Amino acid sequence: MDSIAGTYCGVLPPNVETTLTLNADGTYSLKKKYLNESDSCEVLNGIFKVIDGSILMLEHPSSGDNIFYKVKNDSSIVLIDSFGNEPSAKNVKLYVLKKKV
Repeated sequence: MDSIAGTYCGVLPPNVETTLTLNADGTYSLKKKYLNESDSCEVLNGIFKVIDGSILMLEHPSSGDNIFYKVKNDSSIVLIDSFGNEPSAKNVKLYVLKKKV
């Protein structure tokens, strides 16, 4: 999990500045800043699991909803649906978070 640990950033549709911090202890913090809605902000904290070596499942204890990302390489992850499907090829780059160095 150490190689996955770090902070990933990007702007995901619909114009949501997203910062995801994955900690080596299996916890995460996900900050979403809605740029079109008077910059309202939402912060989620919980634990994450790695499934099949490349799927990250973020568990949100209070809502029970899970968020899924797929590890693309050492420096980026992409938001996927609960079935493991990536966005269409022409849209996939819109859903990528890049690791801060």
